[in-house]
Amino acid sequence: MKKHIAEESVLFVSVLKWTAFASVVGVIVGASTTLFLKALGYAGQKTAGVPYFYLAIPVALYVSNLLAEVMDKDAAGEGLDKVIEAVHRDYGKVRFLVGPTKFIASIITIVGGGSVGKEAPPVQVGAALISSISKLFKMDKNDRRKLVICAISAGFASVFGAPIAGAIFG
Repeated sequence: MKKHIAEESVLFVSVLKWTAFASVVGVIVGASTTLFLKALGYAGQKTAGVPYFYLAIPVALYVSNLLAEVMDKDAAGEGLDKVIEAVHRDYGKVRFLVGPTKFIASIITIVGGGSVGKEAPPVQVGAALISSISKLFKMDKNDRRKLVICAISAGFASVFGAPIAGAIFG
């Protein structure tokens, strides 16, 4: 009987722990996604109506690629693949600099006319933030992996406003 009660207590505490962690991750990633979308909207308003806008595409792509090469090479290219790879190979370890680099480079690319999806930057920025926070709190690698998966779900869900799809995506 005592073993049964102890097992249920451990499960209950685990559920409470991960509910709290997932909620905090959701707030942090949701806030970073909101900041990204607001910055993207602001930058888009500033460049709206610029004559010969299409001439900015090569410059924007060059600048965003150069930024990624100088700040953090993991921010270059498709972010979702790199985050998924980090979850599987490195237990969710994503360097902090990937976040700001992807944030800025994606805004430059999108505003400059490049074709980039809106879901990858918030996912990669959120994963970098949460991975760094888990390192700051000295969490073990399995917990970090789960938190980064929560960040992936939160980033996807916050961009599209689809929490069920975000959970399935994660």
